Amino acid sequence: MLAPVSFPNQIRPLTPSAPGIPRDVSWEICLGVPSCAPLVQHELLKAVRHQMPEVYARAAREFDLTVSRTQEMIDRRVEIISSARAIKLARMIAWEPNARDVFGEAGHNLFDEMNRGFPRVVKAAIRNLPHPLRVRLALAWTRKIAYGFAGSAHHLLAEHHRQVIAVSVRQGVFADRLDTLGGAHEYYRNILEMMFRELALLDCEVKEIRRPRVHLNQCNYEVVWEA
Repeated sequence: MLAPVSFPNQIRPLTPSAPGIPRDVSWEICLGVPSCAPLVQHELLKAVRHQMPEVYARAAREFDLTVSRTQEMIDRRVEIISSARAIKLARMIAWEPNARDVFGEAGHNLFDEMNRGFPRVVKAAIRNLPHPLRVRLALAWTRKIAYGFAGSAHHLLAEHHRQVIAVSVRQGVFADRLDTLGGAHEYYRNILEMMFRELALLDCEVKEIRRPRVHLNQCNYEVVWEA
């Protein structure tokens, strides 16, 4: 799938008509969604299959989404696709009672997979670096790969204040509607917690910042740890 333009909320299929564009049914060009790595829909779908087997069966019928098909795309080393099907799946599960658990599992496993691409030599050497530099390197690596898990329209902001790091994910996938916003918060919280623990070697807790007024397209956190 391809996503030539990004607009919030609406997902509009676009019928290919230009010469040279494949007309195979497995191709879907959509307006209204960012692009992301195939791992997003793959790990979300695996979490749905694990925790919501009935919803998984429904997604297979309605969206033609199966773990075997998403795995095939990963095996072919496709680097970026439209997030349309992942977003449709997210909206399908949003009102399920354990939706946040599913998003959290997907985020945890997704970063675990992406972390395999972190250079081993750097990972071995990072243990001897001072804490501020470890944090800086971990954030730099996360920014580099964030288009994959947060989408092509994202902004990742971070500010370091002594023993608290404020992190904000703006315009990320799943955060553009109220029904999926809670799931998005859990998804990114787990990704960030994995990042700080695995890359920065920080024994920390990533806490969602709750504000009186809800803002779409924003997931805000504070990272805290003991000295």
